[in-house]
Amino acid sequence: MDHYSKLLFFMVWAFCAHSADAREADRAQTWEFGIDVIAMSSENLSGTEGSALNVDSEIGWGFMAGYNFTNRFALAFDANWFRPDYSASRIIENTRAIDTIQAELDIVNFQLKGVFNVLDRALTPFVELGVGWTDVDSNIITGPPTTGCWWDPWWGYICDTFFTTYGDTRTSYMAAAGLRWDLPNGLSLKAAYARQEVDTSRATDDASLDTWRVQLSWRR
Repeated sequence: MDHYSKLLFFMVWAFCAHSADAREADRAQTWEFGIDVIAMSSENLSGTEGSALNVDSEIGWGFMAGYNFTNRFALAFDANWFRPDYSASRIIENTRAIDTIQAELDIVNFQLKGVFNVLDRALTPFVELGVGWTDVDSNIITGPPTTGCWWDPWWGYICDTFFTTYGDTRTSYMAAAGLRWDLPNGLSLKAAYARQEVDTSRATDDASLDTWRVQLSWRR
């Protein structure tokens, strides 16, 4: 059983164990803040002229802030980040030679999403729809280093050398479905499966990221 299956099993077990909880919800007109543990699936992309990108699966982290207008409707903002290993095959111009690169990819997602809780209960299924952007950094150096100096309020006058790496920011869309359980002390547990589509433009198809999420949040 891989770590995705284990995570999915945990989500089902945790919420089914409390399926008899039929308390009325107390989410309405509350702010909510949460922390996520997220398992991201691997992804393989085929580009033009035979180029390709293979991204490994990875465990990431995130946070959420939102407002519950009613027990059923909420608006939230979340951010999450991953650092998976990847291999990229690029075709050298005019030679058709294949150059393979292996490195770590920095992926940061920002999403504004609407949330609908199906039941007016402490234990309820929910769905989410969101739109935002995904920032990707290849950690591939694109030019010579640059040295800069500045005055720091704590350390005084310092200088450092920086390398520019290739990165890009793309529009992304997400949809999620899962289960939510509100505890009597203001805490909530959520478990969900989410699908995120990233507008890659240059690739043959848009990137599709499957994630399994467990969230602990606090309402006030």
